[in-house]
Amino acid sequence: MKRISGLNRTNLGVMRQKFSRLSKSDLVSLSETAYRSLSVRSREDMENLLREVAELVPTTGIVAGIPSADPRMLPALETGWIVNGGFPLSWLSMYLERGFHLVDPVFRKHFGEYGTQIWTQTYREVTRKEEKEFIDCARNFGLEEGVTMGYRPPFRSAGSCFSFSGCEIPRHKRHMVLLECLLPHLHSAISKLFSPPSFSGVPLTAREKEVLSWKKEGLTSWEISQALKISERTVWFHLRNTMCKLGARNSAQAVATALSLGLID
Repeated sequence: MKRISGLNRTNLGVMRQKFSRLSKSDLVSLSETAYRSLSVRSREDMENLLREVAELVPTTGIVAGIPSADPRMLPALETGWIVNGGFPLSWLSMYLERGFHLVDPVFRKHFGEYGTQIWTQTYREVTRKEEKEFIDCARNFGLEEGVTMGYRPPFRSAGSCFSFSGCEIPRHKRHMVLLECLLPHLHSAISKLFSPPSFSGVPLTAREKEVLSWKKEGLTSWEISQALKISERTVWFHLRNTMCKLGARNSAQAVATALSLGLID
């Protein structure tokens, strides 16, 4: 049996630690939601998917979107790329009408870094008067705490944004892990609605398709190496190539994108 490299051993350890926060029921729900994300074809489908996520974590609302350009530079936000999954409509109307995206510290930080943000942690860094006034206004609508995350593919000026309101979400590792695991699937789903797939146009090789097909079946890199009689390092080489070509953040997103493009069955 081949020895697992130090890097792979570290990755496996991180994954095990993450999944240890989830119950068997959580893992089943995670798999089912990820699978259903592949069938998103309309705004209604996306809204239903967000409702399903809301049943997994204690959120009072979800708002999602993926603009075609950096929205921080726009004097007004377009509504076409936004999907509402439970945020107060009156708040969203006010947000758009008053141009709150110009002073919302979470929004502005997100489209610069695309990391996971806990709202209250970002709010503590606020110094400008208009930002503090925005925070007070949001609290009047019950939006005191939540989490925002998303992903920007390579060679894109903007990426996805998912905001989950709810005071309990950042307090429990289980909720955060679920959302982090779902993010690649949510990103792929909303990308299909509002932007063309981030496909470089460089075709996948026969071996890359083969590796992705095995990955779709749930095999580990070592198991794929045994099935194809190649080294595990070569499997990782092919996976990295497919992720780069498909603009994917990880192998799960590469599989989802390849399926949506019809590159694998």
